[in-house]
Amino acid sequence: MRAAPIAAVALVLTGCAFSTAHLGSTAAVAPAPEAQAMVADSLVELVKLYPPAISRLAIDASASDDAFGQALADGLRKRGYAVVEGARGAKADPSALPLRYVVDRPMTGFYRVMLRVGGQSLTRGYTTEGGVAPSAGWALNLSGASQQLVERATRPDLPADAEQVQAELAAVDAGVAPQAALAPAPGSLRGSNYSEPASVVVVPIPPATTYAAQQAVDARGAEIAAANAQVAQMAAKLAEYQTADTMVRTASAKLARYQAELSRAKARRAAAVAGWRVQFAAFRTERVARQYWRTLVAKRPALAALSPRFARSTKGMTFVQAGPYRTVAFAKTVCGGLKATACIVVKA
Repeated sequence: MRAAPIAAVALVLTGCAFSTAHLGSTAAVAPAPEAQAMVADSLVELVKLYPPAISRLAIDASASDDAFGQALADGLRKRGYAVVEGARGAKADPSALPLRYVVDRPMTGFYRVMLRVGGQSLTRGYTTEGGVAPSAGWALNLSGASQQLVERATRPDLPADAEQVQAELAAVDAGVAPQAALAPAPGSLRGSNYSEPASVVVVPIPPATTYAAQQAVDARGAEIAAANAQVAQMAAKLAEYQTADTMVRTASAKLARYQAELSRAKARRAAAVAGWRVQFAAFRTERVARQYWRTLVAKRPALAALSPRFARSTKGMTFVQAGPYRTVAFAKTVCGGLKATACIVVKA
């Protein structure tokens, strides 16, 4: 029951959104997950109104000062936008649409996101009960907008896979894909005057009554022949792409096997390099362990040729060791040579 009054507040506050905010970009302090959720929802509307392929957006330097601005800049780049981030005081790029935003909290449990792209503004409110969620639709100010922008703003939302289905229908209509390969598509995605493509194109040719009529028929026949030739070329190119795709998949599978074998070889090599050590004693501190080693070398000067190691365990003990050696057999031989000195063989 709280969503209705919150939505009403959002609509009331929309009118003065950018009149009370400064010209730069700013955002209320919000946890990163909440800021990213609002950015994700904002990017859906921005992509609908300003397609990445034809849009170049400029964000001022203050956008990097908050989580919302950082997430917005990263999201725009990932969706293919050309993003210009100017330094403070730098001259504006005339080829890019300036993008500004204001995120504030008019009341507890409620955020308001205001975006301004060029001369148009978009505003939407979000509640924070049980996670960030829109409290109302986008409020758009399209005064002075181009006809293309107005058309994109009023275009009805299609299903998520509508673009893919339409592309498949176009391929079937062009004759570059068989009708049998087309999965059933919703009827609303086809035009009202759509008709299934025929396997054989039959062009009725009326009897030529004049020379001019015969010329028109010949011209139409030439157009059809040219279209058929284009379809044949596209089919051949598609076959080439499919062959290349098969080769790439085969090479990728081989590469994956080689990488797996390389990883196993590296693991075996790492295990082999680790080796073995001989261990003499264990002490609570490293200082006492080093003193013990010096005493041991003083008693048996031959031990000075060994490489001492003072390994520390997770329980805080310091071990007096020497090595490492490549094989356990060699380590046992070293222990055997230290007849009067107690030692054991451990993994390095």
